Amino acid sequence: MLALTTVPQSSAGSEFAALRAPAGGGTSGEDRVGGLLTLPQITMLGLLLAGIVGLFWQWIQRQHWHSMNAMSDWGHAYVIPLISGYLIWRERDQIVRTPVRTFWPGLLPFLLGIGAYFVSVVIIKNHMLQGMSIVLTIAGLALLLCGTRMFRLIFLPITYLLFAITISEMIMIKITFQLQLIASQGAGFLLALIGPLLDMTVEVDGNTLYVTPKGGTAMPLNVAEACSGMRMVVAFVALAGAVALISARHWWQRVAVLVLALPVAILMNVVRVAILGIATKYSGELAKGDAHMMIGTVLLVPGLMLFLGIVWALSKVVDDGEARTVAHTPPVQTRGWQALKTPAFVASIAAMAFFAVAMTAGIHYAGIHLRKHAITAPGDRKLTTLPTETPTWKQVGTDKLETAEVEETLGTKNYLTRTYTRKDRKPGDPPMEVQVHAAYYTGMVDTVPHVPERCFLGAGMEIGRGTKVVDLKLDPSGWSEHPGVDGAAKKGLFRQRVPNWSRDGVGSSVTLPRDPAGLKLRVTEFSRNGQDKTYAGYFFVANGGHVSSAEEVRLLAFDLRSDYAYYLKVQFTSRTVADEQQLADQASSLLNELLPDIMRCVPDWVEVEAGRYPARDESKNTP
Repeated sequence: MLALTTVPQSSAGSEFAALRAPAGGGTSGEDRVGGLLTLPQITMLGLLLAGIVGLFWQWIQRQHWHSMNAMSDWGHAYVIPLISGYLIWRERDQIVRTPVRTFWPGLLPFLLGIGAYFVSVVIIKNHMLQGMSIVLTIAGLALLLCGTRMFRLIFLPITYLLFAITISEMIMIKITFQLQLIASQGAGFLLALIGPLLDMTVEVDGNTLYVTPKGGTAMPLNVAEACSGMRMVVAFVALAGAVALISARHWWQRVAVLVLALPVAILMNVVRVAILGIATKYSGELAKGDAHMMIGTVLLVPGLMLFLGIVWALSKVVDDGEARTVAHTPPVQTRGWQALKTPAFVASIAAMAFFAVAMTAGIHYAGIHLRKHAITAPGDRKLTTLPTETPTWKQVGTDKLETAEVEETLGTKNYLTRTYTRKDRKPGDPPMEVQVHAAYYTGMVDTVPHVPERCFLGAGMEIGRGTKVVDLKLDPSGWSEHPGVDGAAKKGLFRQRVPNWSRDGVGSSVTLPRDPAGLKLRVTEFSRNGQDKTYAGYFFVANGGHVSSAEEVRLLAFDLRSDYAYYLKVQFTSRTVADEQQLADQASSLLNELLPDIMRCVPDWVEVEAGRYPARDESKNTP
């Protein structure tokens, strides 16, 4: 920040007059809109913004979809550019008095940002890294056109744009379940303190609170991932950043406010869950839907008050003495319309236009599809159509239906949670039960799937002996080479007839996942306090192939050569098996009888790659 000098109190009123004074004491001043920009500068800024939008329009469109479809999580992204603009306007007195100089070394971060964006689109395929590359490009452009002195004034507003970027799902997964436990444990402790006053008791089991009114029955309150605090962390850090930049005057005060953003967000989330717990006593509906969202939004207000209080307290730590104002110097005379002819500006516009056209043409020429359309099985077949009984297995109980909040967290309505038991166990043998959970996703492959390592830990369970990848032993006797593909066996493409225990389609055949003999199950042992061992294993079918890890499924599903993308998680969970191998054996037995019907619930990828499916009028244009 430029050095500030103290001026007499009597001259304070002259600052506003200086904005209208002719530069350098001349007779013809420049009209500045809002005391900041001249008409030529507004024109230049408009052209630069058009260049940025033209270069990065695909990312801007995706960020809009992210924010619009999850307003409670990322709706603040719409406000961030406005705050950055206000931060620049607030420094207008210094900006109009700071000379603009071309700084050619700024061309390096400008071009580096564009290059990083292209790499993160085509190779890494990560929305968050793309957004960070855009901010780097904007920073390099500002440094190139404005010079180092001006860049010091606008660096923080540009950096603040990072808060408008949706955080990578992988990063969220790493901390979400920890925040769930903090929220549930903290809220449980708080409710235990005030429970006697409200005639209720509360028990905490993992991330579930059981609220019991006096003389009533326990009502569960699940601290789902929507309540994990992630959305509050993002919103509160962005809020803290705005308060720090607007209200705090020293760098150490700004750092202190940002550091305190996380504990304030956690505290507010504990309070929110506690309020939901109290609401549950009176009506379970008060802890769901719009009421649930409203409580989280209202708590931003006391959070803002806390941040302002922190800034006020920090301001009392040091005595700044007299108020400091900008030195009484006239605004710098600009180049007027001649600025549009400067080599740096012309080069910037030309570079953005060239790379916008080059990237679009290159991606189109290479047959790369960045926008993925949703695709479903023929007839939009659902997972709930899987047979309830096979020669070896039969369903126990009814399919588990999740609440609307859990479905929102799961991210799909096309799922199945069903428990099967073996019919061929010998008399005296303990029952053998396996729960099958399958969930289908399409048009949203930029997310990371829900897996037991995430959900079970969030529910308060512990990982036992770790994770093993175990082969599934499938019977290949019913497989045949795909008749419509040359060299199908070498490519691992096989078909299998639909068995007679299927609900429909008996006698037809279905394409199996590529290389079905290589299917593997990723199995993890879980326990609660070292007891009640549970084994959970899963694999994914994605774009006709299969993988056994959440990290790999995104790379497989987001195939740049395809216009469509999907993945299906198939998970087996059991408390009656003895170890990981036994779970894989039981899953193999059940999968041998269910696999054809499972594959009828996903698109036939051979038909998709051949362009025969979906028909043009069936294709989904959902991003």
